[in-house]
Amino acid sequence: MNNKKQEEIVVQEDVKSLKGTLFSTIVFVGGGLISFMVTLFGFYMTRL
Repeated sequence: MNNKKQEEIVVQEDVKSLKGTLFSTIVFVGGGLISFMVTLFGFYMTRL
C-alpha cells in the first residue's frame, strides 16, 4: 500500500516536471523564432 502511494507521488511529480519542460520549450523556442523573424523583417524594412 505504501509503495503504491509513493509511485503515485512520483508519477504526479513527473507529470508536473514534463508540463514545466513543455512550457519552457514552447516559450524559448517560440520566442527565439519570433525574435528571429522580427529581426529579419527589420532588416527587410530598412533595405526598402
